[in-house]
Amino acid sequence: MALLPLLIALLATACAPSEAKCVMTQTCVNPGNVPDYDKCIPEAHKEPVDAQPMTGGGWPTVIGGGNCTSATDCNGQGQCVNGACTCRKDGMAAGPHCDQFAIQCPAYQDSACCSWQQNQAMAENFKLLASVFAKNSAGGCDACAANLMNLWCGLVCSPKQDQFMQMAHAWPSTNYRPDPMTGAEKVKVLDLDVALAKDLTCAIFDSCKNTAMASMAAAMKSSLGFLNYQMQVGAVGHGEYITMQFNASKDKSFDRDVLKCSNYSEVAETRATLPAQAQLLESIASKSTDDKQCPCGACRATCDAHTSGGSHIHVVDDPISVFSGFSTKLVAAAYGLLVILAFSWSKWKNQ
Repeated sequence: MALLPLLIALLATACAPSEAKCVMTQTCVNPGNVPDYDKCIPEAHKEPVDAQPMTGGGWPTVIGGGNCTSATDCNGQGQCVNGACTCRKDGMAAGPHCDQFAIQCPAYQDSACCSWQQNQAMAENFKLLASVFAKNSAGGCDACAANLMNLWCGLVCSPKQDQFMQMAHAWPSTNYRPDPMTGAEKVKVLDLDVALAKDLTCAIFDSCKNTAMASMAAAMKSSLGFLNYQMQVGAVGHGEYITMQFNASKDKSFDRDVLKCSNYSEVAETRATLPAQAQLLESIASKSTDDKQCPCGACRATCDAHTSGGSHIHVVDDPISVFSGFSTKLVAAAYGLLVILAFSWSKWKNQ
């Protein structure tokens, strides 16, 4: 009988849900976001670790307010106003003297897997991403840019990282791959496998497929090609190579709400949780309801919602047939009426 309490304790431990953990980090900085393939890339944890709040180290605690006598004291990222630094409102500058990077992913501020070094890299990358995919008036889509930022925030910072991400190889899971962007034949990368919820990937592509960039680049004309470009072609230059799996089930997959480009007027309620630079995008920052009704044109579903396997994405062009709306009975009746009228006219004319 003495073994019974021990058995109960063991069963309780086995049945208790395991806490989410972090499997990836980065402990170095590439100045100017220029990659150093040999010395500074993301790293795999040898063993999963607990998520931490975005405090201490290089994390900012304030935005501006440091003592100054001129703009030089604000590191070129702000102005000296009444003896205190006022940082640019660009979603990047932070710290008392505007020499730090603002927290990019506030949704994970209390518990995150990302390091302040990764936060700095994301700040630089998000600036580029916004210039390529945002700005509705220039052929972009603010919803697309915000969704891509949200995706990267989740993959890098989510405290549940170990539930959807694993290393592709044994620790340290590094590999060498070509970099299509620079032409380098062999660069060092962290090889990752990531599981994404299928509906999420479809919705992200749906918000991006009509942007000028996606329309011009042949590699981005399908949902799979679009995400491959983001996580493989584009990510290699930053020391990562991500192989994706698409699951119909949200269990053990990364999933997050997506802004739909056909209507995201609900953004007012979630703006504060969006990535810092996404909050400043024109139609998202606007207080006008009209800007949020349809900021980037009509959308159409691109994924086959009826595929049961969920292991792949099926892109549906859904073309409109030339016979769409064609009623054979109506057309036959019309032609029949024309024949009768023509016969009657001919008979009347010959009388």
